Amino acid sequence: MPKGNQTELLLSRAECNLMRGFAILIIIVNNFTHCLGGVILDNEYMFGWNRIEKFLNNLSHPDGLLPFNILSFYCPYGVLLFIFLSGYGLTLKYEKGNGQGVSNKDFIVNHYNKLFVMQLKGLALFYIFTFLCLGSISDNGVHLILQTFLVGNLNPYQSITPGPYWFFGMIMEMYVIFRLFIYQRKDTLVVALIVLSLIAMAFAGPAGDATLYLRMNFCIAILPFCMGVLAARHLNSQFLSVHKGVVCLGWFVLSFILLTLCKFNFFAWLLLPVFVIGTAVTIVKLISRVRLLDGAFGWLGGLSGVLFVVHVTVRQVVLGNEKLDGYNYSAVAYYLVITFGLCIMLRSVFSSKKE
Repeated sequence: MPKGNQTELLLSRAECNLMRGFAILIIIVNNFTHCLGGVILDNEYMFGWNRIEKFLNNLSHPDGLLPFNILSFYCPYGVLLFIFLSGYGLTLKYEKGNGQGVSNKDFIVNHYNKLFVMQLKGLALFYIFTFLCLGSISDNGVHLILQTFLVGNLNPYQSITPGPYWFFGMIMEMYVIFRLFIYQRKDTLVVALIVLSLIAMAFAGPAGDATLYLRMNFCIAILPFCMGVLAARHLNSQFLSVHKGVVCLGWFVLSFILLTLCKFNFFAWLLLPVFVIGTAVTIVKLISRVRLLDGAFGWLGGLSGVLFVVHVTVRQVVLGNEKLDGYNYSAVAYYLVITFGLCIMLRSVFSSKKE
């Protein structure tokens, strides 16, 4: 991100870090709680009305799983925020900042190497801990090789292990698309990419192999990523007066309501990233006004990359502990304590130099 007047940007460097902190928190919590027995999965990759009906039924007949079902309903979208921030940050750096002289080859190789090394470290940690704690490792060798080299998402028969690591292959696809089709191109092409991705997902339908394949790859990312690009190009801190506390709170309520409504219709669901990001931007603006929250989420933002890599290993081990079966709240607390502890211990190993 360029070092210019940060107050003129829609999101300053500090606010981007806050959004990363908010995003990683809902990612690590949701990725664990939705694996607990009885928790209703949300429509993250495919749209199914039966999941919505189950959630509404639990809402009208609350039980001990309701808090986890609410998390599952509202919190599987942290990845969309990271995608938005990628588009936002890359545009500021490579179109407006000190990265303008970087060649296509250097850009792609640079970003590939960073993702490859980060994922490789994560996979090594995952398989070592899985073997030591659970005593077994089961995975397809070919799939693992493809995943390791960041092309596993392109294999329609691929089963990503560990699951959240699908992000690495998908975001690498977006880096290539950014450099070849978005970087220094007109806004009309950026909008065209958004429209084409939405049409492709609409024709694929609410569910099925084609829908899953498109949303495990770049199609799910085009809208939020391009929103980041357009925000970096054209929006500033005065946009919709989100710098004003009361106005920002009003926009948060509106965005949150629209986010909720989008979850009840397939075609509206395709536009969900617009309101997820709108809600997150207002949350970040509000968090930045409270010193304690600002500090806490800023700290989380600084750990976000390491937390993302590490939490999947802890999740695997904790979910494999039969002693915690049925003790959902204890399991969540145990998982979070170990995740943060391991993250702090391994921070120097997994942290990479920021761009």
